[in-house]
Amino acid sequence: MSIYTSRIEKIEKLAREENLCGLVVDGQSNIFYLTGYRGAGVLAYREDGGVKLYVPMLEYLNAYDSLVESGIDHLVEIVIATPYKLPGEMAPQREGFRVENKGFYEAVAVYVSEGCKKVGYTTNTLPLYQNLEKTNVELRDISKKIWSWRVVKEQWELERMTRALEVAEYALNEALDILREGVSELEVAATIEYEIKRYGAESTSFPTIVAFSENTVYPHATPSRRRILSENTPVLIDLGARYMGYSSDTTRTLFIGTPSKEFLKAADAVLEALYSAAELAIDGEKAGSLDAAARRVLEKHGYSSYFIHSLGHGIGIDVHEEPRLSHNSDYTLREGMVVTIEPGVYLRGRYGIRIENMVIIGKRKPKILNKYPEDVYR
Repeated sequence: MSIYTSRIEKIEKLAREENLCGLVVDGQSNIFYLTGYRGAGVLAYREDGGVKLYVPMLEYLNAYDSLVESGIDHLVEIVIATPYKLPGEMAPQREGFRVENKGFYEAVAVYVSEGCKKVGYTTNTLPLYQNLEKTNVELRDISKKIWSWRVVKEQWELERMTRALEVAEYALNEALDILREGVSELEVAATIEYEIKRYGAESTSFPTIVAFSENTVYPHATPSRRRILSENTPVLIDLGARYMGYSSDTTRTLFIGTPSKEFLKAADAVLEALYSAAELAIDGEKAGSLDAAARRVLEKHGYSSYFIHSLGHGIGIDVHEEPRLSHNSDYTLREGMVVTIEPGVYLRGRYGIRIENMVIIGKRKPKILNKYPEDVYR
C-alpha cells in the first residue's frame, strides 16, 4: 500500500472522528504531505463524494502525474477549477479529470457545502472560509490535527531530510574554498546555491545567508556584492537545501584569520549552549526547557542579553514547522520530530555568532544529524 494511501485514509478517518461531513485542506505543504503533489490546489473531502483535488488548468498534468507516482490516482479525483469556458481542444483528455467552470475557491466551496453542514478547514484557507461562511455551514479548524501528523516524521522522511542536510554541508564545504580576501558575500552565497543544486537538491530551502564582519550581527542578514571579505573577519553562513520535498537548515560561524580571545570565549559559550539544549531533545520534554537550558549557559558566561531570538524550530517539508523552541512554549516533544537548535550571540557593532544543528528527538537520547564540525571558528 502506498504511504499516501494511508494518508488519504487519515483524512476520511479524521472526518468521521470529528463528525464532519466535509473537510478542506489548503496550503502546498499540507497537500504535498497528503498526496505527493506540490503546486496550487485545494484538497477537499465529502462523506458522500470522496476526495477531490481542485487545481488550476495549468497544473492538471503535474497533479495527475504526481498522483499516479504516489499511487493514489484511483483514490483522488482531480477537478480543474476555472472561471473560463475551455475550448474543446484545451480540455483534458485523460480519464479522471473534470472541468468545473467556477472560480477556484468557489468550486471547492460549492462541493463541500452541498448537503453538508459541518466542515473542517485549515487556517490558511481564508478565501474558502469566506465563501463557506455564506452557506451557513458550521466550520471547525482542524489545522492542529494536520500538524500533529506532520511533526512526527516517518523513516523515509528522515532519510530525505538527512540527505538534504548532507547536500547543504557539501555546499558549505565547497564555499569555504573561495573564502579569501576580496570575495563578496553575494559570491559566496551564489556558490552555495549553485552547489546545492549541482549536488542533487531541487532548491535551497530558504535564501542563503552569508554575512561578513559587522553584518553578522543581523540574524537575517542579506548578502551584498559590495561587502568584501578582508583578513581577521568573522563569517556567518546559514544555509539549507530542499531534497525530494524535504528541508534542511544549518548555520556555521567561521573566522578568517586569527580570532581574538574574546571572540573565542563568546563562540565557545554559544557552542556549549547548543550542546546543553541538545541533550534535552528527548521524548516527553517540553520545548521551552531546551530554550531555557541554552539561556542558562549564556547567562553563566555573561551573554544572555545578547541572545535575541528563540532557540529553534521544527523542520520538515517546510523549513519552519511546529514545534517552536521558545521560552514560552509548552509543546511536548515527541520521538521522531526534527528540530533545529541554533543559539546565538549578537554584539552590536562588532560581530554575531550562531551555530545551528538539526536534531531528531529520540526516545531516550537525541540524534544530531550534522556531520560538519561546529567549532570551525577556531
